[in-house]
Amino acid sequence: MIVVDNVSKAYGRRRTRALDGVSLEIARGETVGLIGPNGAGKTTLLSCLLGFLRPDSGTIRIDGRPVDDLSIRARTGYMPERLGFDRELTGADFLAFHWRLAGGDPSRTKEETAAAAARVGLEADALTRKLRTYSRGMLQRIGVAQATLRDPDLLFLDEPASGTDPLGVVTVRDRILEARKRGATIVLNSHQLPEVEKVCDRVVFIDHGRLTRTETLTGETASRRRVTIRVRESDAARAAEVLAGAGLAAETDGSGQLRLPGGSEEEAARVVKTLALADVPVLEVRSSAELEELFRSRPS
Repeated sequence: MIVVDNVSKAYGRRRTRALDGVSLEIARGETVGLIGPNGAGKTTLLSCLLGFLRPDSGTIRIDGRPVDDLSIRARTGYMPERLGFDRELTGADFLAFHWRLAGGDPSRTKEETAAAAARVGLEADALTRKLRTYSRGMLQRIGVAQATLRDPDLLFLDEPASGTDPLGVVTVRDRILEARKRGATIVLNSHQLPEVEKVCDRVVFIDHGRLTRTETLTGETASRRRVTIRVRESDAARAAEVLAGAGLAAETDGSGQLRLPGGSEEEAARVVKTLALADVPVLEVRSSAELEELFRSRPS
């Protein structure tokens, strides 16, 4: 769906490279997370994907077309990191404006915009207020609402849950999963790694303008999943021995945490069953991609 071929982009008199030979392919219906430190080039890459910036070299094609092709833009939803909305508009007027821009049926404007607001947890009275009275979390919510109007095939989200409360984070996650379920192709830039892990099929790590690593998070080819089991500290050594006897090599630090490579649900279930049959109480089990390790282990 998206093909980025050897794209570079530099800024300023010193021609500081924000992107340096980035190549990336994103399949139709895939949700890909862009992760990396501040200033790594993630937002610049999103801006190039959207046609807001032109690469100095290299090419980007979306569904075989240029990124600024009108047929591509008509199928695209976008939420920026910096919410430069017209703060004098009411919430209702803001969503109505974007509904019409997206080609929505004028006769359904009120109904569809109210539904979009409800999906992100904005109450009806909030729509009567001007955006300048909104909190940061409310602005994030209405930004997600406008980005997902008319169920776009392509969705680009730049820090969509930044500044929201825990309920807002869950709401944003649900909207992303909803778009993913219907087959949208999604590119997400976020520093909230637990949320990236919950919604993305794959992550790419960008550092100093270069794509340094890519990791698959879902399916049989998942490359970064671990099963972590927590038992009583006094049971840790025995649990490791029991699992080893079942062909399940586990690392333990002696604190009651045991980690196993491979993080499928089937393997997690096998681990729990093995320990239960050996009468070793399991206090907690989780499968995660441990994305924080990408930050800790990145080249200096």
